[in-house]
Amino acid sequence: MVGGAISRLLMKRGDRVRVLVRRRSIAALELEALGAEIVFGDVTDIASMTAAIGGCTDVYHCAALVDPFHWDLDDFDRINVEGTRNVLNAALRSGVRRFLHLSSIAALGAEPGLRADEFTEPHGPWKPGYGRSKFESGELVIAAAGELHVVTVNPAIVFGPGDRHFVQLINAFVRGRIPIIAFADRPMPLVYVDDVARGSLLALERGESGQRYILAQPTVTIAEFFFELAAASGRRPPRVHLPDWLAIAGAWAWSFVSWARRKRSPVTSLRVLRIGSAKFDGGRASRELGLEYTAFPGAVAATVSKLLRSD
Repeated sequence: MVGGAISRLLMKRGDRVRVLVRRRSIAALELEALGAEIVFGDVTDIASMTAAIGGCTDVYHCAALVDPFHWDLDDFDRINVEGTRNVLNAALRSGVRRFLHLSSIAALGAEPGLRADEFTEPHGPWKPGYGRSKFESGELVIAAAGELHVVTVNPAIVFGPGDRHFVQLINAFVRGRIPIIAFADRPMPLVYVDDVARGSLLALERGESGQRYILAQPTVTIAEFFFELAAASGRRPPRVHLPDWLAIAGAWAWSFVSWARRKRSPVTSLRVLRIGSAKFDGGRASRELGLEYTAFPGAVAATVSKLLRSD
């Protein structure tokens, strides 16, 4: 989703764009129709990366395994860490001028309930999985700063047209399948996909090599998020809020069912359930890069409108 949004912005300003994909898809065909050159490869295959990157001046590395339900934890390291190493090595061999790494707020390891910015230190030992793999891949990128102009962006939870993950929650609400919500007062760190694309271009052009920039809109609560969804879709916001103790029990029950079905549960710790996410500050990108975030109600409305038109 983000890679496609970045590609469209680059082509809109007149850049020649080459897009690496693993297989043909509707999204790839749409980019090709706009003028992008489509090449096939995989970040785990260094030869295909070298061939794909050859002749490029800038690289936007957006590929990653994100699925929170993915069962094999080794795949996160194989794709996100070793894949990033391959892309970096191919970029260095090809004489690339600038390198943008699309990371995640998960790479910060921020302590639940507290404010987090670009200088936040991981609050505890890493567990295998997505967050650790993004942290380690980020360390590879920072280490390359002496040989290449590298910048990292750390988006919050990305939503918007083209999303395949978070949009499932939005779709469920719009279809009337979420009459009840839990953890209503917990922070929900979000960022609109168009802001991530614009922030990525600005970071590569104006960002300091070796630095990272959080991309996050002002934090809203879960209740505020559903209120905006209701306003955009014409539905009533959920009126029933589960008490925390019942929601926590339900989350752990879901976790056990997921394990029994050989699917990973997104429940990572009791502490996160009790306190909620950290509050991520995306202000540095505004101050230093000049990024202006889309107003949250407008971003939600655009996402819902696109979802309804796709029916």
